[in-house]
Amino acid sequence: MLRLLVTAVDGDGAAERVGDRIRQIAPSVGEVAVCGDLSGLRDIVRYHDYDAVLIDLPRGADDAEQIGRAVRACPLTPVIVVSHLPEAEHAERLLRLGAQDYLVKRETNGTQLLRAVHYAMERKRLETRLKTTLGELGQANARLRSLALRDPLTGALNRRAFYVMGDQILARARRGSGRAALLYCDLDRFKQINDTLGHRIGDAVLRAFRERCSATLRRSDCLARLGGDEFVILLDDAGVQRALDAAERIVAAFAEPLLADGHSVKLRVSVGIAAFPSCRDLDALILAADEAMYRAKAGAGIACQEALVEVGQV
Repeated sequence: MLRLLVTAVDGDGAAERVGDRIRQIAPSVGEVAVCGDLSGLRDIVRYHDYDAVLIDLPRGADDAEQIGRAVRACPLTPVIVVSHLPEAEHAERLLRLGAQDYLVKRETNGTQLLRAVHYAMERKRLETRLKTTLGELGQANARLRSLALRDPLTGALNRRAFYVMGDQILARARRGSGRAALLYCDLDRFKQINDTLGHRIGDAVLRAFRERCSATLRRSDCLARLGGDEFVILLDDAGVQRALDAAERIVAAFAEPLLADGHSVKLRVSVGIAAFPSCRDLDALILAADEAMYRAKAGAGIACQEALVEVGQV
């Protein structure tokens, strides 16, 4: 049994008259409820389950705003507009506003009304399913884009994403401040952790490193995993001193042991630093910072392109 709600753009008794007409031409309809105007439509359809809403549209009404608002008030319920206005003049426009069908009063009998209601219900069902599917596809595409840009183990940017974002940071530096710096981070004795505690603990250490390291950075900075236990950080609008400060924060962040999958792991980080514009592109920055990182491993933990910077052992 169908349950219909009848309302009207104008609250002058039109909804009651349309409701009486429906009961007359379609006595098989189970329920015909009436809402005098559109003001209470949203609350009614929210708390009551109707198969369709029929809206009376008076002659010459400016339907766009009114019907559009009514359709938005009924996101899950099909809307059918009824009017004396000729179908050819208004049906297409009303359908574009979101109505599922349009009926001309004087041309509609009971059979046509019931058919229109059932068709409107099916169209609304398909429309809702399509929106759900498109939403799910959008979420899936967002996840795929994220996977394409992120290292699946740690959640840091992958090499491909790093080069894309890194080129953007260097382009801004060329246009503006002229400054950027790259930190090349290596986890000392990581192979020993893997060999002694196993790859599961090693993977947990990498994830914990990314989390703890990220907490020391700005949102504009770019952290990526190049592979293994080697991470790079590109600092936006940063000179050598800011890079040194960032490196010291990273080294200090690992003064306390990591908790990795239930194991307490003492981790030492070596950081090599290279600066733009001394290095003109990302590859040059990575190469120079990598060389500095190997000097840092043999010394105090942080090294710049030219000279080792003493910061104390971790």
